[in-house]
Amino acid sequence: MKSAGWIMLTTAFFFIPVGIVYGFLTNFEEMVGFPALVVTGLMSIMVGGYILLHHKSIGAQPQDNEAGEISDEVYEYGFYSPWSWWPLVLATGAAIIFVGVAVGFWIVPFGAVISLVGLIGLVYEYDRGDHAH
Repeated sequence: MKSAGWIMLTTAFFFIPVGIVYGFLTNFEEMVGFPALVVTGLMSIMVGGYILLHHKSIGAQPQDNEAGEISDEVYEYGFYSPWSWWPLVLATGAAIIFVGVAVGFWIVPFGAVISLVGLIGLVYEYDRGDHAH
């Protein structure tokens, strides 16, 4: 975690100066790039500071050991379901929503319904059928 915190803090040393230079080059007339770059730098300071403070309170983690192995972790990372079709349904709904934003907002409700069905199916996949637990 310590290295991740420092990486986040060092990105601020890139984004903030680049944002300021970008602001001067555009005479601060372009009001998207300058604020976006500066706020990205500020958010990286926020995240990096949080990670470093959290690291200080919990101590060294297995990922901080340069000679560490994946088996050094004591917890389970999660569960992977290779035969699930629900992520495809959810991604299709999200794609329809994005097309609706670009083409016409009347398409968005159709994508929202498909996304909702995909999300419910993904969450409750192992509560029914062959794989119920």
